[in-house]
Amino acid sequence: MTPFRIWLILLIAAAALRLLDLGNPLVDLDEQMYLLVGQRMWDGAIPYVDIWDRKPIGLFLLYAATQALPMDAVVAYQSVAAVAAVATAGLIAGLVRRFGAAAGALPAGLTYLVWLELIGGRGGQSPVFYNLLVAAAATLVWRAIADRKRTGALAMMLVGLALQLKPTVVFEGLFLGVTLLVACWRSTGSAARVAVAAAGYMAAALLPTLLAYATYAAIGHGDAWWFANVDSIFLRDVPPGEPLLDRLAGAAMVLALPALAAIRGVIGTRGVARAFVAAWLAVAIIGWLLIPPYFNHYALPLLVPIGVAAGLALDRGTMRGLMAVAAIGLLLLSGYPHRGETADARRRLATLSAAIARHAGRDCPFVFEAPPALYTAGRFCLPGPYPFPSHLIQASERRAIGVDPAAEVARILAARPSVIVTGRAPRDGDSRTVPLVDRAIAAHYRPVARQLGVTVYAIVD
Repeated sequence: MTPFRIWLILLIAAAALRLLDLGNPLVDLDEQMYLLVGQRMWDGAIPYVDIWDRKPIGLFLLYAATQALPMDAVVAYQSVAAVAAVATAGLIAGLVRRFGAAAGALPAGLTYLVWLELIGGRGGQSPVFYNLLVAAAATLVWRAIADRKRTGALAMMLVGLALQLKPTVVFEGLFLGVTLLVACWRSTGSAARVAVAAAGYMAAALLPTLLAYATYAAIGHGDAWWFANVDSIFLRDVPPGEPLLDRLAGAAMVLALPALAAIRGVIGTRGVARAFVAAWLAVAIIGWLLIPPYFNHYALPLLVPIGVAAGLALDRGTMRGLMAVAAIGLLLLSGYPHRGETADARRRLATLSAAIARHAGRDCPFVFEAPPALYTAGRFCLPGPYPFPSHLIQASERRAIGVDPAAEVARILAARPSVIVTGRAPRDGDSRTVPLVDRAIAAHYRPVARQLGVTVYAIVD
């Protein structure tokens, strides 16, 4: 099959898988926050200062850039995510062809697109975007190895850009960098040449991060950047009783067949290609296991090396048939095609937003345990720099956001916001912040609307 036909089929498949979700503002909680930050950047807000999250600035710049498109805000970022998904699938197919399994190229790309839907990649989670950069970097590294092209520095620049979407790319970045250095040693046998190459690759990979820090330092917020991007990552706790093993088991079950195909693909391949794919797959798995708490989308980066390795086995008809049956079955079990879900989510969100607008005064509503998309839907102002619910609610964030969550919630409540929006607090909710809100609601507020498991409360005095 020609590359053009492969790309065309991947495009059609992505449209079939993702079109019905296009415009769903509630497809994922994290994406609501990324979109909110991206939009508020257009209003002059500075991430980590005026609105806080620990994701790298590159992700927020990407979301902000999507808002320049002449379309609905949610449709805009999800359209860009769909393009990224197709491009990543195409690069996976291209690598499989390069490794000699031409018949497995299209199935490998389709495997990526389907399993993206199954483990949290239906919308615009960060791996949907940075998987593209990693796949492109891996392609360039392979060209440097197999074709002796001078593409290593460009590959590491792509890794650097990916790091500004999610720092966990560091594991695959290290693998690609070491692979380039091994190739350099094998071709030159010169320790000096390897040292020079290592310095160049490291500089290329670190450049975007250094530019980000330098920019914040230049405007007087270097400390804020460092805390959000470095300190807060290590200050976040994993609470006792977190169902880590259950989440790992769930991801393993969903990925079982592609993973088995990947193992078979590695075993059936020979030479440098086998070592490259096997090491890439192993490093990606190790990186996944090292970063709890293992939410489903944490496994999304595995799909690129799994897709490539599985493609090496999917040139066999039996394996393709098994994968097709599993893909269809799991999609149906996941709720695909999610008919009516997007329209229902938009309607419910609009109902809540309208209720907030009716009762909001000149102050800012306080969206506590509720979707951050409510701030976006009504373009409401923020009562503080922490609009993501988990940062003020989860006990794991007590030391990790730069302020005492209880003090921040008390500050907001002391201003007597005209509207509070909240739902049932999670089991690991902060035992200090949740009661503060509950007591304020009981004393001063009445319910005026209820949708999506959350209630809008309006002040009564």
